[in-house]
Amino acid sequence: MKHDNPYAALERLFHEPARLALVSALCDTREGRTFNDLKGVCDLTDGNLNRHLKVLQEGGVVESHRLATTSRPVTIVRLTDEGRGQFLAYLQALEEVLHKAAEALETRDSRAAGLLSPGSYAKL
Repeated sequence: MKHDNPYAALERLFHEPARLALVSALCDTREGRTFNDLKGVCDLTDGNLNRHLKVLQEGGVVESHRLATTSRPVTIVRLTDEGRGQFLAYLQALEEVLHKAAEALETRDSRAAGLLSPGSYAKL
């Protein structure tokens, strides 16, 4: 989906590096990941992970539940269906922004190369 202004479609909820890492890490499983797994994969402290998960939960992106095990409770975090849709829309907007930036660089570089090409000084 193309936007008139793809920058406006970059959802701040996902654009923060730690939350981008968290949601990306949750994309490959419907069952979710444990809190400790996410902490390790995303290289976050307990406090940072809790803070970012709270923001994502408030945005309806993730949900968590505690499983009672024989030794100690385990928290499982997973993407919601709504969160998957929101993240996909964010990735499409990000793709548009990156494509636009790459095109701008290619255009700029080709113009600069044309100015500095052999024989261009004769035109001055």
